[in-house]
Order: sequence, then structure tokens, then C-alpha cells
Amino acid sequence: MLAISAVAFLAIVVIDLLSPIPPADRLRALRQQMADLRAAADSCQAALVGEEARLLTSDARLDSLRALIDHYEGLDTRGVPADSYEVYLEIFVAYNEGIPQRATAGDSLQAHWEACRELTVRHNSIADSARAIAEELGLISTGGREKSD
Repeated sequence: MLAISAVAFLAIVVIDLLSPIPPADRLRALRQQMADLRAAADSCQAALVGEEARLLTSDARLDSLRALIDHYEGLDTRGVPADSYEVYLEIFVAYNEGIPQRATAGDSLQAHWEACRELTVRHNSIADSARAIAEELGLISTGGREKSD
């Protein structure tokens, strides 16, 4: 009796694995994946906006430091005057220290932008699959508009 039950259970499991998932169930799963990806993409975009704003602020600071450097270097054709040299040097060091940080921040922004784009591409791919299943089920017409019953 135990052997017969085990064989019956195994047969049920094999049939479940071999039988295709009904389109309505696939559509529900795809809709959930789309919702999850949309939330992730929206969150990613919001973080990207903040990161871009910080980078623009950093760029403005570096531009300001560069303008100060140019100012001090333009005070005298022979070089920065001795009485201004200490301040000039502090500004110069701050500018030079900011350049690698700016480059790193730019690379990070680019990587995050690509990650956000990938989320959007995945969302759109799943949306295309969901649309095809919805058309198959007759929920929307081939033109993409929902069917009204």
C-alpha cells in the first residue's frame, strides 16, 4: 500500500511538472514581477536623481575652486604673490583632492544609471510577455486596447 501511494504521489508530481502552467496563472505571475520591477525602477530613478544632484553640486564646487585658482594665478605675471600663496595653496590642494572624488562619483552615477536602465528593460520585456498572454486570453485586442465586456 505504501509503495502504491509513493508511486501515485510521484506520478502526480511528474504530471504537475510536465503540465504547462495555465496562461491566466502565468499572467498573474508576470503582473507581480512587473509590479516588483516597477517599484525597483522607481526607487532606482529616485536614487539616481539624488546622486546626480550631489554630483552637480560637486561640479559647481570644483568650478568655483578652479575660478579661484585662476584668479590667484592671474594676480601677477610672475606667479602667485607671496602674501596670497598660503590661501592659494589650500584652494589648489582642495581642488586636486576633489578631482579623483569627482571621477569616482561620475563612474558610480554611470553604473547606477545602467542598473536603472536594466531594470526598465527587464520590466518592458516582461510587459511584452504579459501583453502576449493577455492577447492569447482575449483580454486585450491585438491593437493593445483592453477588451470591454
